[in-house]
Amino acid sequence: MRQRGSGAWIAIGLDWIGLDWMSITRANANANANANEDGERTRTTTSSHSGATTWNSSRLLALFCATALVVYTDRGAISSAAVSGTPRTTENPHGSGLQGALDASYAKFGALTAAFMVGLLAGAPAFSALAREVNPFRLISYGMMIYACGEIGCACAISYWVMFACRCAVGVGEASFVSLAAPFIDDHAPAGRKTLWLATFYLCVPFGVAFGIFFGGAVAPKFGWRAPFAMNACAAAPIAVYCWFSPPVRMRGVSDNSSAAGLTAYARSSSTLRDRAGAMFSAFAKDCSDLARFPVYVFAVCGYAFYTAVIGVYAVWGPKAGYAIFSRDLVSASNADMVLGGVTVLSGILGTLFGGMIVDTFGSTLKTALRTCACSAFAGFVFMEIAFTQCSSFAMFLLVFIAGEVSAFVLQAPINAVVLWSVEPRLRPLACSMTTVVIHLFGDVPTPVLFGHFLERDGAPSPDRWRAVCAAFTLLLVASSFVLAGASLVADQAIDHRRADSILDGDSDTEFDVDVPGAASEADVQRARLIPD
Repeated sequence: MRQRGSGAWIAIGLDWIGLDWMSITRANANANANANEDGERTRTTTSSHSGATTWNSSRLLALFCATALVVYTDRGAISSAAVSGTPRTTENPHGSGLQGALDASYAKFGALTAAFMVGLLAGAPAFSALAREVNPFRLISYGMMIYACGEIGCACAISYWVMFACRCAVGVGEASFVSLAAPFIDDHAPAGRKTLWLATFYLCVPFGVAFGIFFGGAVAPKFGWRAPFAMNACAAAPIAVYCWFSPPVRMRGVSDNSSAAGLTAYARSSSTLRDRAGAMFSAFAKDCSDLARFPVYVFAVCGYAFYTAVIGVYAVWGPKAGYAIFSRDLVSASNADMVLGGVTVLSGILGTLFGGMIVDTFGSTLKTALRTCACSAFAGFVFMEIAFTQCSSFAMFLLVFIAGEVSAFVLQAPINAVVLWSVEPRLRPLACSMTTVVIHLFGDVPTPVLFGHFLERDGAPSPDRWRAVCAAFTLLLVASSFVLAGASLVADQAIDHRRADSILDGDSDTEFDVDVPGAASEADVQRARLIPD
């Protein structure tokens, strides 16, 4: 049944990616209310020919972008100098900020990042497994509730270990959003703009981190280091409430087998929680095994891990490296943070959007996306290698470094699109969560530590030593480029599961960006039937 949408959703500057203001205010909220045991599901259908974008599509993108900004603001806030502060010393026995209040050394403060990552890596697979039984949109609500509670705990922490536990909770809460948001966006993005919508979503990551740094620096001096966490919890709470009371939104390939009733009904429906947990673990293990049978996905994640390893090095050591090499030009470490941090945010936004536009312009297929990723990684390597080995002036270094970062960030949207398109729809939440686990576990978690080890191996590092080690770790982008190029060759024989799933389901309303290449042939459909459910 079609119902006329009431009110007008306040536009947030999305007109230029295909959300026409007048079509949004006139759009119908197309809901197929199916009275079955799974409860009410909402399904959004978009049409590239009519140019109309449904209310639910625009609202979902706006909701997930706002949620990403809130989530990643926390990352930036805790890293800001005003919030983190300084540890207690003989000269300053009280220290300042978080480190001074909780008696946290630099090593302990670094461990808080690890605590967050532990929660994220443990929570992501758990939420993706729960998506088989509980509606994913409702799971995001649960996750944001956990996130808000964790943020409140951070604001009220009375000891370091309480803070450590709360950072774990924040990571667990974020995991639901990280695992489930991208599949929703891919489902509801209009035909011909799917990669650009994903790019819009992922550009909120650098923007949110940058805003968090400025937010923490502005709020903490006036209201104390605890205030940014409390304010961020207040921002997350309405999102959790909104997702809780909104009708559960259908996710293609997953929600058909999940309950809209939520975790309470799910727990009551099981004979024993132990039996249910065992069955869930068995299903999770089988899904992981099935996931490994998609070669394009496996290659793409391996290439993404090499890429993330380099990005992790620059995120942790970039400003320090810039200041060590060009200390006369930057004058102070804080200037290096502001200049190079701002450059990274700007480059991230430009590169991410450009990557989405490239794929949508030249054909939204697996092969196009992977070729774009391979070229992006190699171009980033060339420019960054020149910046660290050949540029003697800061102005020339900055210019070439910006070109390298923009080139590298082009990869962000296409690689995440490949993760979604290269696996069966039912496996997309697990694919997103396992991608998060792999790229962090083998990417940006170990490489900053290894970078520090090689940097100090021969004593205090000189500017030339900084240049050499940065250039050496940038070589990992070449490995990323070659792996992704290999994945593009494998993609010739791979199935684009957006198309195969549509044919198998007999969904005549689904329209795709292009018909060929990459459209599912009859042979693709037959091969898709052989993949275990």
